[in-house]
Amino acid sequence: ELALAAAMGHGTVELRQRPEVAILSTGDELVPPGRAPGPGQIISSNHLGIAALVQAAGGHATYLGIARDTKASLNDHMEQAQGADILVTIGGASVGDHDLVGPVLQARGVDLSFWKIAMRPGKPIMFGRYGDGRVIGLPGNPISSLIGARIFLVPLIRSLLGLPPQDQRPRRAVLASPLAANGPRQHYIRAIQTFDPDGMARITPLPSQDSSLLSSFTKSDCLIVQSPHAPDQPAGSVVDILDFDL
Repeated sequence: ELALAAAMGHGTVELRQRPEVAILSTGDELVPPGRAPGPGQIISSNHLGIAALVQAAGGHATYLGIARDTKASLNDHMEQAQGADILVTIGGASVGDHDLVGPVLQARGVDLSFWKIAMRPGKPIMFGRYGDGRVIGLPGNPISSLIGARIFLVPLIRSLLGLPPQDQRPRRAVLASPLAANGPRQHYIRAIQTFDPDGMARITPLPSQDSSLLSSFTKSDCLIVQSPHAPDQPAGSVVDILDFDL
């Protein structure tokens, strides 16, 4: 495309700057990778998967570290996000006594557009604006966090880059095994795709959809998008899928 622009006589072209995405983990229970967790602690890992999605979508990720479950710590870390196009927080997005991200963001002047989505996994997702910036609050649960980033963060980055939204629409594929009926929330189901000789994708849902299992997440390469209250679907049914390959 650059060669074509040059061949048409253009000496300069207009570019979009990569969106700056600041990623903030939150939680007293988190320790950095490489440090042995103590009792009641877990290793912080979600930020690495989200940073990879940001990079693949065309953004530039900066990690702000781990904020503790205090308003002071959250404020100190959020100050480092000044100038970012998008602030992504991980954890603290629910409504428990230690879930302070929403109240702190609102106290900082963030106008929350929504907080909680009828999807699974990833119900306690939030989105808001502060001036020219945007905030996406993701759950701390690993799979909820990564799927939430794929559904909301990736299209936002592509929009800021001026890329067409139709590139993010699900495509159609055929189930290779049955799919159970769905409940009241839209379900994003981890799955593996294989291809027939004619190029038709065949989709197999993973047997475990536990939203804490990163090991099963790494085996999947797409998400089946199952509508609320969808009935049982036998093998051979056509379903919508979203790819991880951006």
